[in-house]
Amino acid sequence: MYTSRGHGATFFSEADAYYENILAAINGATESVVIESYIFNFDRVGQRFVEALSAAAQRGCRVRVLVDGFGSIRDASRLAEVLKAAGVEFKIYHPMPWRLATHAHSWQKGYWLYKILYFIFNINRRNHRKLYLVDSTLAWTGSFNISASHLGDNSEGKPWRDYGVCLRDDTVVSLSQGFDNLWLAGPARFYRGFFSRYLSNRSLASRRLKNRFLLRRIDGRENRLWISSAYFSPTAAIRRGILRACERGVDVRLLLPGQSDVPVFPALSGYYYRELLDAGAKIYRFNRGVLHAKALLLDDLAIVGSSNLNYRSLLHDLELDVVIYDPGVVDQLQDHLRGDMDNSSELDLQTLMPVGLAAHFYYGLRYWM
Repeated sequence: MYTSRGHGATFFSEADAYYENILAAINGATESVVIESYIFNFDRVGQRFVEALSAAAQRGCRVRVLVDGFGSIRDASRLAEVLKAAGVEFKIYHPMPWRLATHAHSWQKGYWLYKILYFIFNINRRNHRKLYLVDSTLAWTGSFNISASHLGDNSEGKPWRDYGVCLRDDTVVSLSQGFDNLWLAGPARFYRGFFSRYLSNRSLASRRLKNRFLLRRIDGRENRLWISSAYFSPTAAIRRGILRACERGVDVRLLLPGQSDVPVFPALSGYYYRELLDAGAKIYRFNRGVLHAKALLLDDLAIVGSSNLNYRSLLHDLELDVVIYDPGVVDQLQDHLRGDMDNSSELDLQTLMPVGLAAHFYYGLRYWM
């Protein structure tokens, strides 16, 4: 954990410290608490959050929780029952149609038939954002869900690598306003600091602008482009941008998972390896557990959040990332990326295996992955 004294930002790379920081703030909340998480499991981590959220609601804070219908499919019904009984407002983004009990908590307004039809036409769109707000003055975001899977001592025996940040600046106000708008299912809006401080993609227009912003940032790099992506399968435009950076002599490094919580991705990502290595990029496959972190280091600028460089993040899912200029946080991210690369296997053209049939098959399905 690193705290910037001058800029009000804290960088996290360990789930324990991240969760403890959020829980301490929730326990001290006096006005409001927001939890927006793709996955919210009712495990030993989730239970601590449920207890803290319930206590906050019972002492008069407004507490709202928004989870995704697929990501939190396992425990959404139980969470709704327990949290609503404690006075917490609870919604599910796009509940799965066969989970009939969850439709009463649907984020989408309207009768149940309308909700099901809405889901059918938006089946490929999930809320992958991770946002935690306390009293509209503190905000956390990154790749951490609410799940014991992220802990170093998880039952799977595979520690996850994640990155996250806590913000205390004016960005928090914009993130709060954006959540309020999403909570009410209102028309997507731009708030102060869009692009300069945060990136969101709820509307088609903001999605296009975000992707263009990202591509311009990649094209504008002169020194380095370091990427950590849990699920790497970039669109053609982003792939070409990375290759152009290589041609300009930029230090391009990709930190990708050796093992993944989505097993198809190491094979799918392998489809791109030879082209990138030929262009001069360095590719590292993380070996110390499950790489789940999503981050970009572009010269002296960092982007940390929920977005991967894959079709789901770029074209389908709701995502949230923050743009960081704080030199201390940028340096901290650099050090962690470098350390994670040291704990990885660097690929080279001489030992690279040919692209297998599985990679070709998954590549054909990349639009939905």
